[in-house]
Amino acid sequence: MRGESSARLLPPARRTPGNLFPRHLGRENLPAFGRACIAIFGIDKPGLALAQRLASDPNDVSDSDVRKANLYIKGTTPPSYEALMVVLDELRPRKRA
Repeated sequence: MRGESSARLLPPARRTPGNLFPRHLGRENLPAFGRACIAIFGIDKPGLALAQRLASDPNDVSDSDVRKANLYIKGTTPPSYEALMVVLDELRPRKRA
């Protein structure tokens, strides 16, 4: 039986509390658009964030919009002009008044 002094400490977990399954972006074969979306909108749900920015009302996003955004990110379908403009608007520096 081990005492308190000889108990080994586990290294800190590399996962964040909100992300139970870490993403291995090196293993995923994502196009440049998908890698840019993940870098801009975060690893957890980039499809939802892209769908909210594509929608006219960000509070009213359907599942099909999220599915379409995920297809753009995975590279299954080429991204639409509106999706490209959303990413470019995020990358461009904002003009200050």
